[in-house]
Amino acid sequence: MKKLLALLLVVLLSVSMFAGCSQGDSATETEATHQENDNHVKVVLLTSAGGLGDRSFNDAGFAGLKRAEEELGAEIKVIEPQSSADYLQSLKTAASLDYDFVMVLGNDWADALETVMPNYPDVKFGGVNLKTEADNLAVAKFSDHEGSYLAGALAAQMTESGTIGVIGGMDIPAIKRFVVGFEEGAKHADSDVTVISTYVGSFSDPNKGKEFALQLINEGADIIYHVAGKTGEGLFSAVKENEGVYAIGVDQDQDYIAEGKILTSMIKRVDVAVYDFVKQVKEETFAAGVHVYGVAEDGVSLSEMTYTKDIIPAEVLENIEIIRQEIENGTIQVTDVFEQ
Repeated sequence: MKKLLALLLVVLLSVSMFAGCSQGDSATETEATHQENDNHVKVVLLTSAGGLGDRSFNDAGFAGLKRAEEELGAEIKVIEPQSSADYLQSLKTAASLDYDFVMVLGNDWADALETVMPNYPDVKFGGVNLKTEADNLAVAKFSDHEGSYLAGALAAQMTESGTIGVIGGMDIPAIKRFVVGFEEGAKHADSDVTVISTYVGSFSDPNKGKEFALQLINEGADIIYHVAGKTGEGLFSAVKENEGVYAIGVDQDQDYIAEGKILTSMIKRVDVAVYDFVKQVKEETFAAGVHVYGVAEDGVSLSEMTYTKDIIPAEVLENIEIIRQEIENGTIQVTDVFEQ
């Protein structure tokens, strides 16, 4: 009988110890989960009117958002306004979702931000190349004019006709800075080159993009740079149909879209800026104000020219690198019409 009681006591003590360990483990698990939830960040991205699928500016921003989801565990949402007229309501909706960070893509969000941000002081906002300021707004300032300068210098050295072109989506300062940079770079490389510029009036109309591209080709342009979002798809279609004519892509590496027909792309690392901002919000290091992404910061650059480098003379590539270094060290000052 005594032996039986002793055995029961040992069993009860063992169960008690096991339960204690289980409770301790559960507490640790709960605490870890709680800490993880404390660091959880929720982000909503609002595209420009062109929307996703432009293989350009908006898709670049979305790539950064997806990276934040995969690497930082961010909870993400995307809102695609149909036009700039929808910006204000879209931003109000995004700000009211109880998300930690709201990122807008496009240069024409300033009015909507200035209306909405004061009503949501606890929400952090981010944008690209915006002039507006606020205590809860971080702006990635991309030196588009510097990257465009390099594209213009390359085009001027590669043209056979002596005439190159540039197609803008809208005739606004944010797009003119690309155009002016391209023109200045071209004239730096060859003062005799002719640069024709035109504006479609839309970032989402490939048919018009093709129409305007064909017009430039008829005027003698054999290399055409686009700064027109989804409208630029029309340029790519046009150069495919015309021998000896090349395009220059923008924002992302678009060279693959028409292999061998896109001379290079002016890459703007919007994906890096979006990821950086989300990471800062998550780590509580978010800083309002301007964050510069220029040539010196590798924020803008030309593509690797994977499909065209074999047709570009080595001395041209060497000259482009010299120009890049001179922009970086300040020897070359590129006009920024957006800041004027």
